[in-house]
Amino acid sequence: MEIIAVIGVIFVSICAMLSQLEVDYDPLIVDKSVVLARTQKQVFYYVADFHNHKKWIGGIGKTEELDDSLMGEGKQFYQMVETPFVGETKQQLEILQYTPTSKLVYNSNMEFLKPRMELEITPGNKPGQTRLTWKTYSRRRSYLFCMTILPVSKYFSNANLRTTLFNLRTLIH
Repeated sequence: MEIIAVIGVIFVSICAMLSQLEVDYDPLIVDKSVVLARTQKQVFYYVADFHNHKKWIGGIGKTEELDDSLMGEGKQFYQMVETPFVGETKQQLEILQYTPTSKLVYNSNMEFLKPRMELEITPGNKPGQTRLTWKTYSRRRSYLFCMTILPVSKYFSNANLRTTLFNLRTLIH
């Protein structure tokens, strides 16, 4: 019985250390691109309109603006999001970078992952095409998170983003 207690103490100690040690970057969760038969301007303004999200991002419900300010850096929203195992949650989003026709970056306060989404809009390989690249990073940096939760999050986020971009392509292509 003592050996089990010793192993338990060692395990808890290692977990405690790994939860305090951090990597010096925001870990990448997912990175995917899609080519759309629309102009950069059309793609940017469609994906930057958070009220459109429920049409192409699974699990997104109602979107509310927190203030009447113009869309741009610092603008905040609430989105109702249906998440596995938790149910419907209210998440706060904040725009960090808003560069019309080329880049949109925003944070979510989703407790589990603390995600930062970066959407980059660039010209496609052919005229009339636009490439949308979506990267999601986690602001959680602990080694414990990176070794345990991050791999599982990558798996589910990859499938979710693949579906999201397929929906977007079907909707506006």
